[in-house]
Amino acid sequence: ILLYGPPGTGKTMLAKAIAGEIDATFFRISPADVLSKWVGEAEQNIKKLFDAAAAEPRSIIFIDEIEALVPARRDEGSSVMQRVVPQILQGVEGFDKKAGRPILLMGATNVPWQLDQAMLRPGRFDDKVYIPLPDLPGRREMLNQYLARRPVAADVNFDSLAARLEGYSGADIRYICDRAAVIPFLQSVASGQEGQITAQIIDDVLHDTSPSVTAEMLRRFEDWTRGAAVN
Repeated sequence: ILLYGPPGTGKTMLAKAIAGEIDATFFRISPADVLSKWVGEAEQNIKKLFDAAAAEPRSIIFIDEIEALVPARRDEGSSVMQRVVPQILQGVEGFDKKAGRPILLMGATNVPWQLDQAMLRPGRFDDKVYIPLPDLPGRREMLNQYLARRPVAADVNFDSLAARLEGYSGADIRYICDRAAVIPFLQSVASGQEGQITAQIIDDVLHDTSPSVTAEMLRRFEDWTRGAAVN
């Protein structure tokens, strides 16, 4: 399963949730965990990863920023990457289904168009799941998660605030909530009286915080999604 979409939309959290739901051992790696300047070491790291996952009754291998490990080889001149990509492909195709030890390979990327096309062929990342920006109910729930236990003034309306946050990623929303909570905290330290997160404080934070995902980025994801569906 390939999870793709704008940054800050919770792809890693979703992979962890899946592991919890199916009671699977979760192996999370990043390119920095695998790559090495020494000849042969990166390939050995990949092999050890798949061997360790195969030893568990049920496991998920989650590779974050997978485009850095499996880049389009026509665009990548590194001799290390020329060896690592085939090793990952070999690991994917070497799952022993007869052993009764299921392995789910999940990858996450913010730039799916930079992936090697070999990983997108049938038998590899068969399922490609677009993780979009949060919708209105999602934004409302995030506000509840991030602000409900904090001192929020009565003039803050979560429903209207959720509507104003259209276009912001989950990471953006969390930052806005955290930033809005810091201001009354510092004020209370200075004054000795408990402060509250007011509508004005949130307005000021929003004024200084633009969405991290642009309309152009979203259009590119839409174009890639249409192309992936056709292919």
